[in-house]
Amino acid sequence: MAATRPPIQVIKRVWERIAPLSLADTTWDNVGVIVEAPFPSQDAKQVLLTIDLTPAVCAEALALPSCSAVIAYHPPVFRALKSLTLADPLQASLLKLSARGISVFSPHTSLDATPRGINSWLVEPFVPLASSNEPVEASERVPPGFEGAGMGKVVGLKAPLPLDEVVQLVKKHLGLAHVQLATPATVKPISSIAVCAGSGGGVLRGVKADLLITGEMSHHEVLSFIAKGQAVILANHSNTERPYLAAVLRGWLEKELNQEEKGWEVIVSKVDADPLRVV
Repeated sequence: MAATRPPIQVIKRVWERIAPLSLADTTWDNVGVIVEAPFPSQDAKQVLLTIDLTPAVCAEALALPSCSAVIAYHPPVFRALKSLTLADPLQASLLKLSARGISVFSPHTSLDATPRGINSWLVEPFVPLASSNEPVEASERVPPGFEGAGMGKVVGLKAPLPLDEVVQLVKKHLGLAHVQLATPATVKPISSIAVCAGSGGGVLRGVKADLLITGEMSHHEVLSFIAKGQAVILANHSNTERPYLAAVLRGWLEKELNQEEKGWEVIVSKVDADPLRVV
């Protein structure tokens, strides 16, 4: 009889069918297993999805009856650590999870680049209206079956749309009452749209599109884009990422995990939220 694999190993295997880690931008990103719990429960088959691993999300995971892993889209560790102590809130979360047998896994830019990933979801309202739909930056290392992978998305529309109509489509898709809008001196109907989840100034730099949609940019990046005649919509960093967890990833991951072993449950965090809000 084959030995039962630790839960994190099952998650790693399944993740390669969703968003291979080779698609991530490893020149700066830190993806994969961040913490591998040394004493996991073989029967623990709950996975908690979150954008950020905050103390509140950690407490949520610890309160679950059978949590084996937290999949945190943003890596909670980017740089080398000189120590792991309870004095640091993030390190304390990692230590508490590990002590309970809960591993931490982060996909980040692998999930941005995969063909059914966050950027594909972010541009979804415009796909039925589009005559073209391509990555802004095509991935160089593309495993078989992941053709079309890349960072960002740029679509050309079959017919121009008024900017205010595009804004309403974005707000509805993201579930937001408000977004930030910057426009050039001359506002024209929108014939092309480029998107990049999170902080998209670097990916979108140089792209030819009438409208750029992302979570956040620096002040000077916004000024540069509108000086070139491009409009910009900003929705706050993780607001462009978080809805994807429930809309796409939860069901997809749960299906893939249960094809490996029955009994898995994938849960989207209820306490994970963008730290900024409009008041």
